[in-house]
Amino acid sequence: MQIISISNLPIHQIQYLTAATGGVGAIARSIPILLAEADYLPNNLEAIIVTSDLQGIDPKNQQLLSYLAIEELEKLAEIGKIPSLKNTGMILAGDLYAEVNRRGGVVGDVREIWLAFNRRFRWVAGVAGNHDSFGNTPLEFQSFQQHRNIYYLDGEIKRNGDLSLAGISGIIGKKGKPFRRPEKEFLKIIRLLVKQSPDILILHEGPNDPQGNLVGQESIRRELEKINITNNLLVICGHSYWKVPMIVLENGIQVLKADGRVIVIQAKK
Repeated sequence: MQIISISNLPIHQIQYLTAATGGVGAIARSIPILLAEADYLPNNLEAIIVTSDLQGIDPKNQQLLSYLAIEELEKLAEIGKIPSLKNTGMILAGDLYAEVNRRGGVVGDVREIWLAFNRRFRWVAGVAGNHDSFGNTPLEFQSFQQHRNIYYLDGEIKRNGDLSLAGISGIIGKKGKPFRRPEKEFLKIIRLLVKQSPDILILHEGPNDPQGNLVGQESIRRELEKINITNNLLVICGHSYWKVPMIVLENGIQVLKADGRVIVIQAKK
């Protein structure tokens, strides 16, 4: 699956509040919803929607931004601006929890957010971000992953019909905190997953792009650029904002940046 084009102008903007830098007060921001075209979509899907880092609050009722995003997508589907959510796959690249008055160190349970997406969409796949948690015990986490049509990914590949999804949760870092693993381990998992030729690789933390002055991990970019791809691998990541929604690496791998935006991918007509 390859992206052919991404619109420059959003079809809609989601207004929300987020904690100001420094943690003093809240500021108003918006998330754009962009349309993209792919060469094809598997399994008779009408669309795949991608997002991450929905770290904000609905200014009307103080609910998390993720729930507001679901509501806004439902409205757009009802008026025909995007396809039916029931025939759309949802990809979450992590960090769905937020507090309006605090930025650093915030971690929260995102199981109900995933389940809310799952109730509206055909399926939900994705990874955990470093601000996410999934219950208080391993048993609660395991129970969450057993829900039908939820594909939580952390170092494995799961298939949905003709679509092969791989993913690595968290970020590069010391193991003392949740959803962190050493750099060598992170890169090794990338190599092992890519050898199995997935269609999509979902990461929370992604590569950098020095030419475009786009932040990320240089080691992840170098690892991805070593890959001699025989299929059209699409990498989806979050964690840090880019001014552009996608780059293409030297070896042709497309990297779609989901942080701070919602991208609705449809097959070219």
